[in-house]
Amino acid sequence: MEEMKKTQNLENGYQRCLSKAMNRTHQLLREEDAAHDYEKIHAAKSILYAAIEQVGMETERLISAQELLRELLVLVALQADPVRRERREALRILEELKRRHPFSG
Repeated sequence: MEEMKKTQNLENGYQRCLSKAMNRTHQLLREEDAAHDYEKIHAAKSILYAAIEQVGMETERLISAQELLRELLVLVALQADPVRRERREALRILEELKRRHPFSG
């Protein structure tokens, strides 16, 4: 349960950061004389850098889930000739996926 809250907070944080970056950039670009407002430009650049980092972390998290799913697929495919160790490994990977990505049922 705690891991689920942590994952939701990470997702919400990345989405808030992305939304804020897009809004701040949109506001800056709509202003005719914004080219001389260095504080607004700096603020927009800062939030864009933060959004880039947040999206990168989210991407890494999803890639790790993809890797675990691929491992799980191989182990499930081997169920035609089940081996006890492989089944335990598949269950371990499944639990790891559930822990990292609690949105799954």
